Amino acid sequence: MKGSFQDALKSLEPLEQPITPPLEIIVALEKIPDLARSDMLRAYGKLILSECLFQALMELPMEFRKEWLLMLNEKNNV
Repeated sequence: MKGSFQDALKSLEPLEQPITPPLEIIVALEKIPDLARSDMLRAYGKLILSECLFQALMELPMEFRKEWLLMLNEKNNV
């Protein structure tokens, strides 16, 4: 074996995930037509905690984003 124990441990460290700035999330939410302020705030609260959710939102066509966010809000409020 060429590596040391410390090198082996480094390979187990989690990779750094890119973090979307909160302002970018707000801008993306503001672009969604007819999204109520309360729905925007609920969605913002979820999206700042999960990079995966924000990336999923950004992959959706614009016409699906509002409905998806509302479904996400309903799912977590039940």
